Amino acid sequence: MADSATRRARADRVVAELGEWADTCPDVQALALVGSYARPPGAETDESDVDIIVVTSDPDRYTGSTGHLPQVLVLPLLRAEQWGPVAERRLRHAATGLVVELNLTTPRWAATDPEVDGGTRRVVRDGLRVLRDPEGLLARLVEAVRG
Repeated sequence: MADSATRRARADRVVAELGEWADTCPDVQALALVGSYARPPGAETDESDVDIIVVTSDPDRYTGSTGHLPQVLVLPLLRAEQWGPVAERRLRHAATGLVVELNLTTPRWAATDPEVDGGTRRVVRDGLRVLRDPEGLLARLVEAVRG
């Protein structure tokens, strides 16, 4: 198993490539890293996966195949689940063992009016680092939860 610095470096590469990809996708309205990798270095464990929230006007574009995803996410699918407005896709990089949990959702997930959904609130409190948020959607969500 890789040491924590190596795991963190792998996760950072995935996050950087996702950020570059999101900048080229007009339908991607926000991107966030959530969970243990969103917290300060050292919070992740050997079992931690890289959890990403992709807020998009067209989640179906990314759930059917990997054709519209960045190369870093053209990986074997471990699991596909639907959690309310969130389509989860768990992927594993065979060579490194790194698991990426891609959570595709619409802006409804980040709604703050009338109030933040309980599940969304837990995700934000557990650790959320905004990677891309040109319209301030995630900034408003974080403020509403942590405010």
